[in-house]
Amino acid sequence: MGLPKCKDITRMVLEGEERRLGQTEQLLIRAHYLICKGCTNFGKQVELMRKASAQWRSYSGE
Repeated sequence: MGLPKCKDITRMVLEGEERRLGQTEQLLIRAHYLICKGCTNFGKQVELMRKASAQWRSYSGE
């Protein structure tokens, strides 16, 4: 079994927003990020959106 394709990685990254990923999934994502700049950028964008949403929710709650 090789590394998952980009399609699988993006699915796992997005699922990680809804649930805690298992260690194997986390490892596969990290390994894929070492060879794929596109997926690395996608992961950073998802993280940025998560942080921005959290800040917006805390700001709008004041």
